[in-house]
Amino acid sequence: MASIETRTFVTNDKEELPAGTVNVWTDVSGNTESSASRLDYYYNPRNDTYYRGKLIPPMEWSYTLATQAEINMLQAKPEVFKTITQLKAQDDFQSDLSEEQKVKDSLNVGDGSYNKSPYLQMMNAKQPISIKTMGDAVGGEGSLRYPMNAAMDEDSDYVLFEFGQYKPPFLNAADKQGVPSSGKDTVTRTISDRYYSYNRSAAVDFTPLKGKGYRPIMLYMPQDVATEYKSSWQGKAFSNAGRSVIGGANGKLNALKDYNVTDGVRSTFAALFKAGINAVPGVAGNLSLNDITSSTRGIILNPNVEVLFDQPDLREFGLKFKMTPHDEKEAQTIRSICRTFQRASLPGFGDVNSKDWIADKGRTEDKAKASVGSGNFISVPHMCRVSFMKGGNQHPYLTQYKTCAISRVGVNYTPDGSYATYRDGSPVATELSLEFLETKLVFRDDITNDGPSL
Repeated sequence: MASIETRTFVTNDKEELPAGTVNVWTDVSGNTESSASRLDYYYNPRNDTYYRGKLIPPMEWSYTLATQAEINMLQAKPEVFKTITQLKAQDDFQSDLSEEQKVKDSLNVGDGSYNKSPYLQMMNAKQPISIKTMGDAVGGEGSLRYPMNAAMDEDSDYVLFEFGQYKPPFLNAADKQGVPSSGKDTVTRTISDRYYSYNRSAAVDFTPLKGKGYRPIMLYMPQDVATEYKSSWQGKAFSNAGRSVIGGANGKLNALKDYNVTDGVRSTFAALFKAGINAVPGVAGNLSLNDITSSTRGIILNPNVEVLFDQPDLREFGLKFKMTPHDEKEAQTIRSICRTFQRASLPGFGDVNSKDWIADKGRTEDKAKASVGSGNFISVPHMCRVSFMKGGNQHPYLTQYKTCAISRVGVNYTPDGSYATYRDGSPVATELSLEFLETKLVFRDDITNDGPSL
């Protein structure tokens, strides 16, 4: 590919394009020698802005901001997308960007690359996984582990659970979603920007809680580790007339010709039922058009069923652990593990502690007071980040998950079918069943061929 050079602009406007602006696409409609029909498109990585330039013969230019439709057109062209990516990667541009923008620009959303998960890129850039040393069963600051004597090394496979406060996804919507108070979308939003905004509350804003009440939990790899991706598809029936209507909605209005769908259907039913068929005792208006045609001519309308995509579904998964204590200390650890999950899955009474969630935005400025609501509201349960690990890194073969809500916690104190305890009252075995609901959708860009993947 030819090297990228910044053009020298000749313009009759009051202001020339900002420094660092680069020509990324030239559109010539009709005669290629006709300069009057030429449009040039430019991109400036320093302010992440697209411009459109129109040549006014002989050598004067008129510039405007590119429309959203034009931006979409440019980003859909592989060669333009590659050029823009190269521009963003240049060191002299990066110095002008914020840390958050650098993370956005590094995401490989929509570029056809399947070697890095953009979600994991976001998470590891802002909230990377850190492993705490094993702590005491009761109290202390370290992690809770079962079994407690398991050595941690690069060959160990285990599940790591971290707990964090729920962060409202639409807090500061103008900042996080790119939609200003006017309700109109900004014209310079890129695919990476939008992906970042959607996943921000789960990946970037998730912060593991610190304290004795919600310590990280490390458990052995359970026997049943599986994942499932599910999407909803619906079978829709279209009559021939319906297919014409759909074709018309797609711009092929000539397919309808002079046929008036509403009047045509009304006339058909009027002809079929003018004899009062549905008024006959025993019928009572239960007959449809297909009932009439099938019973008189042995035919029905061709349904022309087509399968249409409805929506992707949020992933759900469950994990089950059977824990048998070998001593009193391990029995206390098992109890703390179960209580931590139970506590994280439940709401809090009132919102007294919510002032610590999100820096008091939208709440009282007096940190000594509870935020609005007191006992009139309950606080949302905590979130959980579930990571399948190999040593100190995410497992390269097992599926990872975005931040999850804990939908169910089950504790069975008699997993072997009979009640039995030690002298201090601790059960001889405890079975912990957990169910999780992923809080964000997974896209094809999140699935990678190399390393950790969702």
